[in-house]
Amino acid sequence: MRESYEKAERLARTIVADFFLYNQDKVDRAIKEDNLFNVLGTEIEDSEKFYNENVPLKVRQNSNYFWDTFFNRLVTREAQILEQ
Repeated sequence: MRESYEKAERLARTIVADFFLYNQDKVDRAIKEDNLFNVLGTEIEDSEKFYNENVPLKVRQNSNYFWDTFFNRLVTREAQILEQ
């Protein structure tokens, strides 16, 4: 069972890394303008949907890997932008 959680955590990291890589300019602009979900709502929903389709329900019910990873990456990126 632990293997399912480890796979889910790895998948979340991969999806979120890809999201930030492919949407870097939009993410940066949205952070600066404080409207991330308005600018990238569809892309975020698509990423979460892909995660949900590939992770067993039981794992999703007992973890928050996607959103924890997403918000950790977002906070890190926001700190980088504010330091500039």
